[in-house]
Amino acid sequence: MKLKLNVIFFAFPVFLILLCSCGGTPEEIGETQAAQSSETSSHRNIILIIIDTLRADHLSCYGYNRNTSPVLDSLAESGTLWLNAQAQAPWTLPSHASIWTGLSLRSHRTNMEIFWNDGERSRKINYSLDTDLPSLPVLLSEAGFTTFGLANVILLNETHGFNEGFQYYSCNDAGHGRAAVSVDSLIIWLEQHSDERFFCMLHLFDVHAPYNPPPQYRELYGEYSSEETTSWLIEDGVLMNPQDRDQLVSYYDGEITWVDDNLGRLFSWMRENGLSNNTLIVLTADHGEEFLEHGWVDHCHTLYQELLHIPLIFTGPGINAGVVDSRVAGQYDILPTLLTWAGISHSFVFDGTDILSQDFNAFRAVPASGVLPTAFLDSSHLASVLSGNIKTIAMVDLEEFVSFDLSEDPEELDPLAADSAGVENVLYYWATPQKGFPELVVHDESDINTLKDLGYIN
Repeated sequence: MKLKLNVIFFAFPVFLILLCSCGGTPEEIGETQAAQSSETSSHRNIILIIIDTLRADHLSCYGYNRNTSPVLDSLAESGTLWLNAQAQAPWTLPSHASIWTGLSLRSHRTNMEIFWNDGERSRKINYSLDTDLPSLPVLLSEAGFTTFGLANVILLNETHGFNEGFQYYSCNDAGHGRAAVSVDSLIIWLEQHSDERFFCMLHLFDVHAPYNPPPQYRELYGEYSSEETTSWLIEDGVLMNPQDRDQLVSYYDGEITWVDDNLGRLFSWMRENGLSNNTLIVLTADHGEEFLEHGWVDHCHTLYQELLHIPLIFTGPGINAGVVDSRVAGQYDILPTLLTWAGISHSFVFDGTDILSQDFNAFRAVPASGVLPTAFLDSSHLASVLSGNIKTIAMVDLEEFVSFDLSEDPEELDPLAADSAGVENVLYYWATPQKGFPELVVHDESDINTLKDLGYIN
């Protein structure tokens, strides 16, 4: 694949980039002033595709040695690929909240907490999205878009507030293996609404564990005698038999190709039905996945790049083709970028920025936090910031800091003494004023069993 490189070289950060906007309630931050800025914008549509648990470096267009993603490679060639896109959290709930709101986790506060009883940890419980915050589907709906959302995990259902602003919304609480069905559902909806200005959100869960690709995808990247995909994993993300890692990765890659093929059907249908020329497609992920790079499998445990480095591709009207942008981007940039692209005016202040702008700050500090508590790691007080090539992680309760130069050490194997600007950035991020005030989610027994099956609660 030949892509033009939008060259931006990074240097060691020499000053603090302000991450946080002023605090306050949504009313104090600004009121919705959604409006179409021109007649030409009225026919431009948006499809946002979020592939759960998809790490960037397992896609061919990000340099992977397996041809896992020919469809997404073509998507990147026809648009702009962000080489250094970062998740704002290493698991589903807070990452999606950042996509929805354009805010960091410390701003929107949608996460999971441990509750203690007489000094003993008793349970973990998660929060819903604060629907008083301005969000992508709400703002687009108010601007006249017909909004459609299809999700495939319980954490994105109506109970958690992610349906707000969607006129049509469906969530399959345990939606693994539904890539084909979900793409079919979206196509059927588009057939009925293609004459409207629409925003569609498609969330696919197939790449998430347990890895169980369809039969024709199981041996694409290796032949194995065992079909087991879950028994290797034990609680807290430790692989029982490390020698099975190659099989785990092969099945994971098979899931990626399965999803890629189904998205190919969607894009072909759009071309055949005249939607490609007036529809912006944005493809991203909520977080990556661990395969023993730092001793873990699964996700939620750390803030290393195997969990935070995600794909981000824009293609469609107004997007430069064949470009690789090396500036650091974040999930929270998607909302403000789409509002600008769609010509929607507003007075809200987001943590993210319009990354289609040629002058956004290449050296700003992009944060992450929200490590999920486990039996071995009771504290969720870990945070990281990436600025240029330098990444700084607060390892234990914001008391131990290390830095990595990702240009020299992309696998984060050789920690450096903490960069002073990086430490300052992390602490500044941790002091972000709270804008969201989410409520605790009350689950019934069925929901609790689903969350247990997915590994989110004990």
